[in-house]
Order: sequence, then C-alpha cells, then structure tokens
Amino acid sequence: MRALVVRVRSWACALPLTAVVETMRALDVLSVPGAPRFVRGLAVIRGAHVPVIDLAALFGVADGQRGARLVSVRAGARPLSLEVDEVLGIKALDPAALERTPPLVAQALPECVDSLGSLDGQAMALLETARLLPEAAWSALRGTA
Repeated sequence: MRALVVRVRSWACALPLTAVVETMRALDVLSVPGAPRFVRGLAVIRGAHVPVIDLAALFGVADGQRGARLVSVRAGARPLSLEVDEVLGIKALDPAALERTPPLVAQALPECVDSLGSLDGQAMALLETARLLPEAAWSALRGTA
C-alpha cells in the first residue's frame, strides 16, 4: 500500500495515497465558533470552503503552534484539509507490518486511527480519512460555509 506520510509533533501519520488530493503551504483559516477543538476552521481551497483539521489537536499533542503544511484529502466524497508540521513523502507500507490498534490503546487515540506501525523507529498511525470528522461536525460546518 502506498501512503503519504506526514509528521505531527512526535507522531508520523500515514494517509492512503488514494485519498490524498494535494499538499500546500498553510493558508489563512477562518475560525468557526462552536466547532470541535480539533477543527481549526475553514480555508478557501480552489474556490471552496474546506474544513481544516488540526491533527496535533486531534491527537492531543497541540502546543499552540500552527502546522506549516496542509494536506487536502477526500473524506469519503467530501473535501477536507489536514494541518501538519511536515510532509515526509510517499512511502510503500507493508500491510503485514501494520497492526490493528489494540482496544486499550484505541480508547486513547482518535477514532480515525485504523492501525499502528512504525517508520524509522517512530510510532506511525495509519489514518482512515472518512473517519476524521464526525457527521455532527460536518453538519455544523455546512451551515457556516
């Protein structure tokens, strides 16, 4: 499986390449009152208002710093952008080397973590883009765009 690997603080996160649209420098983001704390807000990307997820906040490692890059992905059929510290590149991942998240650990991680692995000795989470933003948050954001 090919994935785009990004860094978010001490985490490496892998995104299935089939879900990745593009990467770019961080853009201005409009805050959305009442959005979950991990939703940075909305950015205008290619003329559309796209929700921006702060992956550091989603993983509980936010430190007040903004990510330097955005990664646009498809979350099902919807566009979504992820704020990350760094894009590490495209990597071939061996599915056999990934393990389903153990139940005890799964309770402490975001729901979007599909499985865990390692990359160059660093913990890596394979993310399922369709589960990055709960349906209730999509509904709340739909009314602000």
